[in-house]
Amino acid sequence: MKKDEMFFGFTVDDVALDGWSTPEHLNNLIDFCNQRRIAATFFAVPENEEGVTLGDRGEYAPVLRKLLDSGHEIGQHGIRHDRFEIGIPPQMILELPHEGPARKFLAENRERLAAELTVPTIRRRLAYGREILESALGAPVRGFRAPSLQTCENLYQALGEEKYLFDSSACLQETGWDYLNGRCDVPPREITRARFDSLQKIPAVPTWPLTTDYSWFLTQDHYALSMELARHDFRQCRAAGIPFVTVCHVSPVQEGEENCGFRFWDEFIAWMREEAERENFELQSATLGEITGKMKDESWN
Repeated sequence: MKKDEMFFGFTVDDVALDGWSTPEHLNNLIDFCNQRRIAATFFAVPENEEGVTLGDRGEYAPVLRKLLDSGHEIGQHGIRHDRFEIGIPPQMILELPHEGPARKFLAENRERLAAELTVPTIRRRLAYGREILESALGAPVRGFRAPSLQTCENLYQALGEEKYLFDSSACLQETGWDYLNGRCDVPPREITRARFDSLQKIPAVPTWPLTTDYSWFLTQDHYALSMELARHDFRQCRAAGIPFVTVCHVSPVQEGEENCGFRFWDEFIAWMREEAERENFELQSATLGEITGKMKDESWN
């Protein structure tokens, strides 16, 4: 990445995940991105808990077509968004209040999960979910983000063997989850190029780690704190020469207090553009697939 430019990757998780996404909310997000000239990567869940595939959920079809026609990108978000289908979530996520059943399951089944998560098993699961998405979309699916950021070493080998273009299953700013767990006095983690490099597992599949979710059911009480963290992370990614990749979730960004989620992104996007003008660099909004192509072309690593 050149010194006079910076990539911004706006990503959205949990597309079509029951309880966390609706077609109406997804359509609102697409309109939001289009109106603000933001290119986005949307990570979709291929199959729901009842085994109904995305292609068989007709209410999503016109919204997904609109998404692709608007120049956005769809990546794969696991298979059913089960907590342990291709790895184990990090502790920061397992500590969330609603993750009690997952914590209990892991405590009772850790050894079995480790034995089960072989490269061939993960490859079969990845291919199954990817085939569902590509059939539903009529377009290739090139990127992957693990649900709940669950990973294991075998996942990266499986992604390489399945020839994914990029992964985005790592995190650079755990402090965001400290806030969600009620620990609002925890200082932001430092974001460095060394930390970013340590998250790269295989050369063929670059990992674009996200920072955190600044707008998860956002309330006015936490608005200023989230904004401060987001500005800190943006500036540190800029100093490290790495893409600034954020995440929000389809419904939670819209179900906070007094429309705080969309207000946050409106204010923050305007601030980023002002920062780029003040500091005299080009801020490029791009999908993660586009970032992958541009960064590889520049032999940035």
